[in-house]
Amino acid sequence: MTYTFYHCGVLVGESDLEAVSPNPRQRAGVFWPTTHGLHVFPRLSGMLAATHALKTHIESSGLCPDELDSDAVEEILDTTPAGQKVLDIGRMLSDVEVHAPDGRWLEFTSIAFSEPAEIRRLAQTLQIDGANELPDLSELPADVPRYIVSVTLCHPIPPPALERHFQRFQHGH
Repeated sequence: MTYTFYHCGVLVGESDLEAVSPNPRQRAGVFWPTTHGLHVFPRLSGMLAATHALKTHIESSGLCPDELDSDAVEEILDTTPAGQKVLDIGRMLSDVEVHAPDGRWLEFTSIAFSEPAEIRRLAQTLQIDGANELPDLSELPADVPRYIVSVTLCHPIPPPALERHFQRFQHGH
C-alpha cells in the first residue's frame, strides 16, 4: 500500500510505511523520492542533526535549555546557523501533505525525513554504544534505500494487512 508525499502540492515521493509501531498512529518506512523530492530533500531532512547542533550551541554558551524564556529561544533560533536550520526544516515540513493509498489526505502531528547515513554520523558524534559497528552506508549498492520517513498521524490507520482488507471491502472486491 503506497502512501504519497507532497510538498507545496508537488509529489516528492512515496513510501509503503511498512514499519508498524506499537502506537497505531506511528508509521515509518523507506522513502522513495521523486526527482523533485531529491531536489528538496536536503531542506526536508536533517532535523536530528540540526537540533543537536542547536542544543550544543546553547550548552556551549553556558545556557540551560529548560531555563530559556520565549524571547531568548526566538533570538537563538533567528541568529544562529543551527537555529536557522531548525526553522527552515520546520517551514518546509509545514508544507508537506501525506495521502493514503486511496488518495485521502492524512493529517499528522509530526513527520521526519532522514538519511540513515546522517543517523549513523550523529550516533557516532554522540558516542552511542554500537554506533561504530553500523555499516558504512556510502559503500552500499545504488539500489539500496537511502531515505526513510517517519510520521505520527492524528488518527490511527490499520496495519497494512487490515488496511488492504478494508480497501477491498470499500471497492466491492
